[in-house]
Amino acid sequence: AYERMHLRTGGMEFASEMVINAAKAGLKITERPIAYHPRIGESKLNTLRDGWRHLRFLLLYSPTHLFLLPGLLFTLSGMLALSVLLPGPFPLFGHAWDVHAMVLASLVTMVGYQVVMLGLFARFYSLTEHLDGERDRLLVALDRVFTLERGLLLGGGITVLGLTMDGFVFARWLAVHLGPLNEVRPALYATTLIALGMQTIFGAFFLSLLRIRKGQVK
Repeated sequence: AYERMHLRTGGMEFASEMVINAAKAGLKITERPIAYHPRIGESKLNTLRDGWRHLRFLLLYSPTHLFLLPGLLFTLSGMLALSVLLPGPFPLFGHAWDVHAMVLASLVTMVGYQVVMLGLFARFYSLTEHLDGERDRLLVALDRVFTLERGLLLGGGITVLGLTMDGFVFARWLAVHLGPLNEVRPALYATTLIALGMQTIFGAFFLSLLRIRKGQVK
């Protein structure tokens, strides 16, 4: 039973890890009463420090809630805002949201996508280190589907789409003999796509590095 739990921590969070891993491993958990004797001397416990160690452990053990869900929320909301603002200013709450809002949406999209990638790295790491990945059906399915080549194709496709949009902007700039041009919106949208594509490409390489330890480089 001890080997199945794969316990790793050595501090105050050890008890939490033992309970969590035992539940994930499907082990039988029994509660036994313990009689505590009065402490002799000064307590070494610190509410803030030890409480933070427990909270930190729980957060790091839940990459879906720490990374994936917030990252997906940021990415989808940012891309939605970019798409809505691409044709022109969008009226909302009595104001016309324009290029400045689009810049913010681009930032939210890229930050959110990076957080999603970190979440995927964490989930694949849990699979390679035999933490809780074996019980995650979605992760196991992604592990079977993912290959470096597919990641490169996806990232390359997104990058090419962004470069194509930038190419149209550059063609319009040439049409006015490199003069003044008001094409900030498509250029910003294209730049965001290029950034997402490059993140996908290098993220695919990093995921493949994580799989080397597992012996399943694909």
